[in-house]
Amino acid sequence: RNMVAGTGSVEGQEQSAQQPQTAEPAVLATGTSRVAVGEASRRQPSRMQQNGAPHRAPAPRRGSPAQEKRRQRNNQLSAIVYVMASLVFIAILMLNAGGGEHLNEGHGTPAGSEASSTTIVDERLVAPMARPQINRTGATTELVRLQTSRGGRIQDRLLRYRIIEAHPHDSNAFSQGLEFLAGRFIESTGIKSSLREVEIRTGRVTRKHLLPPQHFGEGVTVFKGKVYQLTWTSHTCIVYDLESFDHLQEFKYDTMGWGITNDGTSLIMSDGSNKLYFRDPSTFVLTKTLSVQDPTTGKEVDALNELEFVHGEVLANIWFADKVARIDPVTGNVVGWIDLSGLHPRRSPAARGEDVLNGIAYDKDRDRLWVTGKLWPTLFEIELV
Repeated sequence: RNMVAGTGSVEGQEQSAQQPQTAEPAVLATGTSRVAVGEASRRQPSRMQQNGAPHRAPAPRRGSPAQEKRRQRNNQLSAIVYVMASLVFIAILMLNAGGGEHLNEGHGTPAGSEASSTTIVDERLVAPMARPQINRTGATTELVRLQTSRGGRIQDRLLRYRIIEAHPHDSNAFSQGLEFLAGRFIESTGIKSSLREVEIRTGRVTRKHLLPPQHFGEGVTVFKGKVYQLTWTSHTCIVYDLESFDHLQEFKYDTMGWGITNDGTSLIMSDGSNKLYFRDPSTFVLTKTLSVQDPTTGKEVDALNELEFVHGEVLANIWFADKVARIDPVTGNVVGWIDLSGLHPRRSPAARGEDVLNGIAYDKDRDRLWVTGKLWPTLFEIELV
């Protein structure tokens, strides 16, 4: 084929070797060989195509000038929208990163403030590990700081109450201390000072031990089968057997005695100041003194009275105030307040203003909380909200 076509090159030989034998040689012999070879070469794939190289796509057809202008305008609009969306996204990230602290910084609940009408439900002082961040006007910055010191817990700064049930209470009892124990109350009273056991539902006194006249009864707590009762100014803690109220021993201390509770390890007592005193139950030796302050105001919290230990916090009545402080027993910071105003609105004129809130009892097995006051005719089971 190569001789007839006049192409004696190696390339022509390779093409000849690769093409199948067809009727094409007969065409070459007629004297129109160059034309036939040209036709055949147009029908055959090139070397690049034989080696598998892709065909080059034809250039796209361009539209009319109006269509081109419309496409360019659409591209410009898309670019503008993309840039604006990116800027909005960056702004949101910056607000989430630093905005919360500035929005709520410096706002808190003062120690003497009245109850707020907007509160958030708390599960009866349960430490809620999964509680969401509080995004309302309030001490959010302080809450974040406090939750860090409390192991990640977020607390409401101000709680109110809902009455679950009201029970009769001896209106002649000048209540100084209250403790729940196995379906009954252990109560300490002043003036006509006594230690008594009281039925919850009826308010009936089932056992009673009168103190000597030199002692004015104050706070009370039960620890490992023993009852610890403070006295006001005689600097004496009297220890009784829980079941018999038999006198076991006495301890002396230097301060006045107001309220007392325990955390399962130490006795914790107050003396009417801003101090909490931690003592060894076996010897009554002082192991730690803690100053109590409200970090939102930077002020000391004085007149700490009757105490109760609930969910890792010391609850403290404030003398002549219808509120309870919730105190971190490690730092001494007040982590929140319980506003109990209006719980007992009908005060007795005969009490001459002495019938103040005083007395907190807690049932840890059923998570129940009771409060009462000096000379109150009622004892209330409440839920915190």
